[in-house]
Amino acid sequence: MLPRDDGRAVLVEPLAAVTLTTGNLAAARRFYQGALGMSPEFHRVEGEAATRLAAHWGLPTQAAYEYVRLFRPGLEGALQIRLVAVDSALPTKRPALDSRFDGPLGVGYPVRDLKARNVVVEALGFGSTAGLTLMAFPRADGSTYDIGEVHWVAPDDVMVLGVDRAHLQPVGPIDAAIDIGGPAYSSTLISDAARFAPFFGEVLGFELRREFTFQSEGPSGGMRLPAGTQVHFQQWFAPGSRSGYLVVMQLLQNALRPPAPLAASGRGIALWSFPTLDLEATLLRARAHGTAVLQDAAWIETPGVGSVRSAVLATPDGFPVEIYQR
Repeated sequence: MLPRDDGRAVLVEPLAAVTLTTGNLAAARRFYQGALGMSPEFHRVEGEAATRLAAHWGLPTQAAYEYVRLFRPGLEGALQIRLVAVDSALPTKRPALDSRFDGPLGVGYPVRDLKARNVVVEALGFGSTAGLTLMAFPRADGSTYDIGEVHWVAPDDVMVLGVDRAHLQPVGPIDAAIDIGGPAYSSTLISDAARFAPFFGEVLGFELRREFTFQSEGPSGGMRLPAGTQVHFQQWFAPGSRSGYLVVMQLLQNALRPPAPLAASGRGIALWSFPTLDLEATLLRARAHGTAVLQDAAWIETPGVGSVRSAVLATPDGFPVEIYQR
């Protein structure tokens, strides 16, 4: 990890895990484990541990949770996916994967040979929003280059991007044996980029490395937005990092408020988790910037991680963000 350009210490490290609440654990495993090749670790959380975890993360109250930690062995920087089984009757946070709603959208995987990986995904019963597409990214000199993408429709109305940068540096580390990495980033739609900038830049201490505006191609595009919708796009990284970053988008027209609170009580992306080198210092910084603290620092037993001191903050739109120190 490198220090920020202004010399301030890096307290919050890259995104480490994305927690998903799923109403169909078998289907979620078939997608992330089967189609995308992640390795599983199985846990059952019950009793007092379940009560404490539910209260801290804001999960739907249950006597016990079936919990699967999915990871990519040997790839430093690849995110973990945590699957937590909940009642299938709970609503999803993004009905029908509607990209007009603010709130968490999905995760992105680096892939070599999207066509071959898409065959695997489809063979296991999953589709995409628009097939294989090209996204034009701007260079500093004003020219553009194309990146191959496919927007897969994962269980619980989660969008998962496969991203192939061809001869360019991939968005995250790739396992050469299977031509796919673990998740490299998580994406979200937000209400106001200017209002979010202090949270990402001052509270998390991340740096804005890319920012531009693109125009939706219409319902046939990957995000299924009305034609001509202007989308403001940002990428936020922990200083010195190349993975575990955030893709942030604001619709400049056609945006909708989320149909339900962004807390973990529904199905879909429930929580982002970031390690920190100093939890108390991070909380002081959060409070200084007026960030809501949903859960103050407490010792929590996290399956697959162990006992950590953890707090939960809220983004300006109310999405829960866990900051933890081992």
